[in-house]
Amino acid sequence: QGAVLQLKCRQRSTSMSTEKFPKLQLQQVLYKLSNFLLLLAATSTLWTPCDSSRSLGWGIVGDVPRGDTDEYLSLVRTDYRFRIQGDYVRYSIDIRINPCQDETIAGGLGTSCCSGTAVAGCQHHPEVDGGDDLQVAYFQNAHIPNCRDTLFESDPNCGTFLEIHRPSERTILADVGIDDDDYVSGYQTTWLATHRICVGDHELWWVVRTPAGPIVKQVKTFYVRSPSCDAPAGSPDPPEAGLPDPEIP
Repeated sequence: QGAVLQLKCRQRSTSMSTEKFPKLQLQQVLYKLSNFLLLLAATSTLWTPCDSSRSLGWGIVGDVPRGDTDEYLSLVRTDYRFRIQGDYVRYSIDIRINPCQDETIAGGLGTSCCSGTAVAGCQHHPEVDGGDDLQVAYFQNAHIPNCRDTLFESDPNCGTFLEIHRPSERTILADVGIDDDDYVSGYQTTWLATHRICVGDHELWWVVRTPAGPIVKQVKTFYVRSPSCDAPAGSPDPPEAGLPDPEIP
């Protein structure tokens, strides 16, 4: 009897499992289908057709704003960490302002006097005038980090850049990417917009932008002689009359 009872129990349990199996399988199919529909609904609003003429940034749906615009600069992270690179410790970084300003020293080469040359061919004039684009020269005797062929290739927060700032201020007044070449031979030159700078001290920052945040590797100071800018909103008006005439003629 014990053997018969055991057999009956096994048959009973088997029949119960086979009855529940189709229901469990149907529930699993419906669960997976609902997850798929939710995922499809979430991604359909973010999907855009691929077009080789458009540049999509990481985490940005649509075209990356054009550089040197307020919209573009608002996307750039400014939570800087300063890791200033000392000369010849591991590698050297150098930045020069107006490297071809003196035409006599440039030797008739014009604005290309400092392209691919050693330091002897590059001048440094740290007093500039705003208005025209500012030529700068840069050099690093090591690999220049870039984000080519990565998911962050078109992200404005990835790569190596030169940025203009007021001293100790995070606001970016102008920037330009300098990571087109992994290893540069000699000094290279580029241009920075100056229409946001006014009279006073400024700094040129060498910044490596990473997904973990921007890192400042070098700072070069320079002075802007002109133009003067309008007073900030809310500041008191200047006096209408100048100094009184002297009592002694």
